Amino acid sequence: MFDFIFRRGNPTNDWHQSPDFTLTAELDAPSLNGIRLGARFDQLSFLGRNDASQLGTLYYFRLGIGIDHAAHETFDGYSVVLDEHDHPFCPYHGTLLWKHRRLNVHQLTRDNLPEIFGEWYWMDTDADESIAFYEYPEYEMQIEIALSGTVTRFLLTKYPLMSDPAQRDSYNVNKPWPPKFGS
Repeated sequence: MFDFIFRRGNPTNDWHQSPDFTLTAELDAPSLNGIRLGARFDQLSFLGRNDASQLGTLYYFRLGIGIDHAAHETFDGYSVVLDEHDHPFCPYHGTLLWKHRRLNVHQLTRDNLPEIFGEWYWMDTDADESIAFYEYPEYEMQIEIALSGTVTRFLLTKYPLMSDPAQRDSYNVNKPWPPKFGS
């Protein structure tokens, strides 16, 4: 009964995950199992029914991912959780690719991000974590980093946070926008 009430209108209610399910997140495409950002949302039905949702994000705790679902029925972003101590996520165990190369998630650190992804557009650091912002013509990649230097989460979105002047002001960004792509 409560399931019916609380999940009413959830687009994943009829989605089913196959028993031999595997997950591949491509950070440079960006896509999940070949489904690129901007695709119709229902193309993600292979994920199965989500565990929870909040503010347009569907959470798959066991898979270690979150999916941004826009009101216009498109796949607008996703997050990959590598290490999350304070939340109900399991660490992501799928394949993580960058330019067709498999990344070892256990070896990703703040220090080696530039050699893998190039120089970030902006790095924000506060008392809890750092966030490296990488800007591309079609999307933004945010990489959350623990104070220890280990990468804890990737967020990819079609709607760059840094494109908003108010957000750049709040992060004290002193670089021009838009960044030069391909340099």
